[in-house]
Amino acid sequence: MVLVVACLFVSYFSHAQSKVGIRGGVLITKQQYDQGNLDVNPESKFGADIALVADIGLDADSVVFFSPELHWMQKGAKIEDLDGTFEEATNTFNYLELPLLLKFKFGGEAGLFIFGGPSLGYLLSATDKDGDGNTDDIDLEDYKRTEIGAHLGAGIMLGPVNIDVRYILGFSNIADLEDDDDLTIKNKGFGAGVSIMF
Repeated sequence: MVLVVACLFVSYFSHAQSKVGIRGGVLITKQQYDQGNLDVNPESKFGADIALVADIGLDADSVVFFSPELHWMQKGAKIEDLDGTFEEATNTFNYLELPLLLKFKFGGEAGLFIFGGPSLGYLLSATDKDGDGNTDDIDLEDYKRTEIGAHLGAGIMLGPVNIDVRYILGFSNIADLEDDDDLTIKNKGFGAGVSIMF
């Protein structure tokens, strides 16, 4: 809703090119663990990514756009044999994430674009699935709810259809364990998606 209102406001008070859209995609993410001699090498996992997106042109014939997005996305990792305590677990962290992107478009309705910018994420919920398929909720008190990161990527435009790939990098430590205050966990991953712009 915020994206729609922002685009309508800009369109009404200027001649800038503005569009809103919906985006569906997939993520391949993993988490980086750092704590002394802790030996954890998580594997990547797949997740879903659904978003409202907007392109707000900075002038009437702009190639530069302000592109805020609002995502529901699934981050996390697959962990095997952590200190011999379990064989396998897949952690899924559901985030509401707001990237504030600067986008450069080349080639008109059929062309290319590149983008990048900071992002702010909020952890909504998290689950842990073991190798037998049993799923449990993860205690969110052990994790920081907010995450600072960035999105960088590129894509192609085919009329109202945009196809993009992106690298998603978490800057902030999401771990918040009282008895392990030196543990650092950071999210990172790659995403791909298709947007329909209106």
